Amino acid sequence: MSYSQVPMEHASPQPINQRSLLSGILKSRATRLGTLGAFVTLLLVLGLWSSSPSITRVPLSIEKDKGVSYSGPSEPNVYEDELHRPNWSYRESAVKDAFLHAYRAYERNAFPADELSPLTNKRRQNFNGWGVSAVDAMDTMLLMGHHDEFRRALKHVSSMTFDIPEPGFAHFFETTIRYLGGLLSAYALSGEHVLLQKADELGRKLLPAFKTPSGLPTFGVNTKSGRLYGGVTPPYVLLAEMASCQLEYRYLAHLTGNAEYYQVVEQINSVLQRSQNQRSEGLWSTHWETENGTQADHHFSVGAWGDSAYEYLLKQYLQTSQSEPRFKRMYLRATKGILENLLYLSPTRNLLYVTDTKKGIPSRKMEHLSYIWAAEGLAHTCWTMYGESPSGLGPEVARFDSGYSADDAKASETITDQWMTHLFSWEAEGSQGKPPGVGNLSGLARKHSGLQRDYSLVTASYLLRPETIESMYLMWKTTGDVVWRERGWTIFKAIEKHCRLRGGYASVVNIDVVDPLSPHNKTPSYALAETWKYLFLLFSPADPLPLDKWVFNTEAHPLPVFEWTPTEKKRYQIP
Repeated sequence: MSYSQVPMEHASPQPINQRSLLSGILKSRATRLGTLGAFVTLLLVLGLWSSSPSITRVPLSIEKDKGVSYSGPSEPNVYEDELHRPNWSYRESAVKDAFLHAYRAYERNAFPADELSPLTNKRRQNFNGWGVSAVDAMDTMLLMGHHDEFRRALKHVSSMTFDIPEPGFAHFFETTIRYLGGLLSAYALSGEHVLLQKADELGRKLLPAFKTPSGLPTFGVNTKSGRLYGGVTPPYVLLAEMASCQLEYRYLAHLTGNAEYYQVVEQINSVLQRSQNQRSEGLWSTHWETENGTQADHHFSVGAWGDSAYEYLLKQYLQTSQSEPRFKRMYLRATKGILENLLYLSPTRNLLYVTDTKKGIPSRKMEHLSYIWAAEGLAHTCWTMYGESPSGLGPEVARFDSGYSADDAKASETITDQWMTHLFSWEAEGSQGKPPGVGNLSGLARKHSGLQRDYSLVTASYLLRPETIESMYLMWKTTGDVVWRERGWTIFKAIEKHCRLRGGYASVVNIDVVDPLSPHNKTPSYALAETWKYLFLLFSPADPLPLDKWVFNTEAHPLPVFEWTPTEKKRYQIP
């Protein structure tokens, strides 16, 4: 396959002067911790306020694909050199081809089941059996112009009933972010009314999940009988599971006028707001009791058990045109807690990383799902793990060295390598250059580099995760530095080399070898929803989803920014 080799010029995003921003934040210690979240989460906040041109949002036109037909399994592509300058149209087309290769393998061998097992060409029913890969991929199809695939998926969606026979249940969190988010996003992009109808139907069938004494959604619900499934006894729910549904339900309330959609998620926000004031950290425990709405432990994390709850605070503020400042206040207070408690520096190369703590003791693990907390220093650390890997792919979980011997006291250990400790020292010395973990970034510890890793791999698999690519996309959008696009292209080529099979794409078990073997026999639906979408947006010469007009749910489903009408504000009692 060949693509046009004519380099395509485009306007870069307007970079944000990070040093000026940080200088203003650091004027006083009293304000620094409260507002430094705006710097650390530069990617997520200021990207939406950049001066890149916005466009009028209209449904994407659905046209027939031209010159595309089923050709059976294909060999991995070898992408050609670009004659001393990147050709972003070529790279965009390469990602479109990769997505199409993955989705058509699913269509051939697994549709309408949930996911494909690409090594055996078998189907997997692991997310309700409704065809999660098709629903998760619909908005990606629209963005990339794969309209034949979209029409086939749309036909499938129109026949969905969302009923699960007893004793089965739908996992509330996964069903919300993948199915409900996917339907709403595809509706926003296409204007196909059946998608809104089905989103409304699914939203109603999931409502019994909120019928707990505290109003916090339970782990699972049978969508036919309304029976609740608590997961464990006593009924606990993870922070990310209970507090990652507000974007979807608030948008659904806006579209349908159903006040119950707004009310059930507002109860979650109220619980979070009240409980945040009860702890000095400004953070929330990862485990909650649904019976009384209380926090069940002292484990704090922005990894898999908590990440999207913090994400949704900020995004609720952005979703309704920055008209609800309480979400910004809650988010900045939580970010203060993250900065003070969860950010650390590695001992030899000063790599900035975010970890979890239990009763104040850090695990020093950094999960792939934590990578989205990626200002410049964190994004560099994420890239370092990919760049230093012999395969060019990043690990699922890594643990950073502490720099302490076994005889050192834990109390000392938790203080001296915290990022805030280094930041205070940097400030005391005159705040020269960029702060620690951001300035004087380390090179890659490759063969013959003379550098040594200061982390070890806990889980060395690569599961087609999108988080690092998402971080690179947001870094590109907020800074305009092309290095993030180039690093994304390097990762894309590694995915093509090691994950692409004749029958689709597979995860790999061990990324820490030159040629990873023993791939996992699965293609997760989130790769179709997120991984290839963020690569497409990273390389696209156009800007199909301006960040001041769209907000992504945690499955990368874009939902439009809107404003509450006066009628809605009165009905929902929005201040």
